[in-house]
Amino acid sequence: MSAAVGVTVTAATTSSVGLFLVLAVGFAGVLEALVLWLLRSLAQSPKYVALVHKLTRQLAVVGLVYLLVKCAVLTERRQLRQESIHDAFDAANMLLLVASLSMAVQAIVVIVLLRVATTEMDGLGLLWSFEVVDEIQLAKSRPTWLFVRNWHATRVKLKLVDAFFRHVYGLPPMFGFAKHVRGIQEQLTFELFDMGFGAWVVLLALFYAFFSITGELEAAYDLPPKQTTTIPLFSSRWCVFVCFSSSLMAFATVFYIVLTWSYSRLVHHAKLHALVPSMDPPSQESDGEKKTSSSIWDAIASFATKEGTVTQLGPLEALSRMQALGERLEASLPTISPHDRTSHWAWRDEHPLTPLCRQTSLEQNVSTQIDCISLPIISYQSCRVLLQVILLVNGLGYAYFATTVLPFAPLDTIEETVQSIAAILPLVLVTVVLAPRLIRSLALVHSTWHVDSAVLARVIAQVVHVEHVKVAMVADVIAHCHLRHQSPQDMRRALVPDSVDRDNRECFVEADA
Repeated sequence: MSAAVGVTVTAATTSSVGLFLVLAVGFAGVLEALVLWLLRSLAQSPKYVALVHKLTRQLAVVGLVYLLVKCAVLTERRQLRQESIHDAFDAANMLLLVASLSMAVQAIVVIVLLRVATTEMDGLGLLWSFEVVDEIQLAKSRPTWLFVRNWHATRVKLKLVDAFFRHVYGLPPMFGFAKHVRGIQEQLTFELFDMGFGAWVVLLALFYAFFSITGELEAAYDLPPKQTTTIPLFSSRWCVFVCFSSSLMAFATVFYIVLTWSYSRLVHHAKLHALVPSMDPPSQESDGEKKTSSSIWDAIASFATKEGTVTQLGPLEALSRMQALGERLEASLPTISPHDRTSHWAWRDEHPLTPLCRQTSLEQNVSTQIDCISLPIISYQSCRVLLQVILLVNGLGYAYFATTVLPFAPLDTIEETVQSIAAILPLVLVTVVLAPRLIRSLALVHSTWHVDSAVLARVIAQVVHVEHVKVAMVADVIAHCHLRHQSPQDMRRALVPDSVDRDNRECFVEADA
C-alpha cells in the first residue's frame, strides 16, 4: 500500500516509542484515578461497586483480544494472503472494545443520574405526612410553585403508595418504604447492566442484521476516507442507523408510558385508600368519583389527619410486629434442595440475559389487596428482560455508530457534521432521559405490586437488625453518659468536628431515645 501511494514507511525510533509509552502510562493513570473516584463515590451502594468492578473486568478481558490481533500479524507476515487477517481482526477487536466501553459509560451515566434523582427522595421516609403537607402549603404560597409542583407531586405519590403498602402488609412507619424502593432499584440496576456472554450474541446478531440490510455482507468493510464511494456508503449506513435508533427510542418511550401508567394505577388506589379509610378494596364507584388532577393533595391532607388520630406503636411493639411478619413470610417460602440449587437452571441467575430459561427464584408472592390491582404489564421478570434488552441494544448502538457510521461521515461543513451526529441523538435521549426513568418506574412497581416474599422478608430482617443495633447503640451512649456524667448534648458537640469529614458525615446516630 505504501509503494502504491509513494509513501516510504520508516521503522519506529526509540524516542517515539518512549513518547507513546509516556502517553500510555499517563492515560492508564488517569483511568485508574477515575475508577478509584467512582468507587469512592459509590461506596454506600455495594451493588453499584460490584457493577463497576464487573464492567472494568469486562473491559480488561476485551482488551486481551488484542493478543489475537498480534498473532494474526505474525501469521500474515509468514504467508501472503489475498485478504488481510490483521485488518479483519483489528476491526473486530475495535468493535468489541468500543462496545464494552460504550456499555460501561452508559451504565455509569445511568447510575449517576439515578443517585441524583433518588437522593432527593431518601429523606422522605423520615417525614410525617403532616410535615409533607406543611411543606406543600409553604411552597404554594411562593411564586415558584409552578416550577416545583411536579417535584412535590412525586413526593406525595411516593408517600401515598408508602402508606398504602404499609397498611396492606401491616408494617409500622419505621419500615422505611423509600429505602425499600432504593434497595430494589439498586438490585435491578445491577441485574440490568450485569451483561454476560449473551451480550456478545446480541452484538453478532446486530452486526449481521445491520450489514444485511445495507447489502454489505460481501463488500469491503473499510474504505480509504478520500474515495468517492464512501459518500453513498455513508448514506446507506446513516439511513439504516437512523431508522434503528429512532425505532429503539420509540419502543423505549412506549415501554415507559406503560410503566408510568402502571405506577399511576398504584397511586390511584393509594389515593383512594387515603380518602376512603377501609381494609376492603375501593369500589368502582368511588374509583371514578375521585379522578381529579388535584385529588392527590386532598389525599395526602386526609391521610395526615388520619395519621394524627391513630395511636402510634411503641418501638418494641413495632419491632415485634415487623419480626412476626418477616417470620411468617419466611415460613411461607419453600425449601430448595441442594440438587435444585446446583441444577443447570441456576445458570439463569448468573446470566440474566437468557429469557428463554426459567428462573428458580423464590417468587412465592403473598396475595394482598395490592396484588388484586390490574396493571397493563405481564410480570416483573418479563419487564426486566425487556428493559435489559433495550439498554443492551442502546449501548451497542454507540459502538456501531463509532465504528461503522462516523468514520465515513462527510464532516467538511457544519451542516454535514450536525446531520451526521444527529443519528446518535435518539440513543443519547434513551440513556440520559428514558433509562433512569424506566429503571425508577419499574423499581417502584416491583417494590409494591406482586412483591417477592423472599425480598420483603430480607428487607424486614435488615430493618429489624438495624433497629436492634440502634437500640443497643443508644443504650451504650446513655450508659457512657451516666458513667462520665455527661448528657447527649455533650455527645452531639463531640461529634461536630467529625462531621467535617465526608466519610463520617455519611453516618449518623439517633441521640434522641
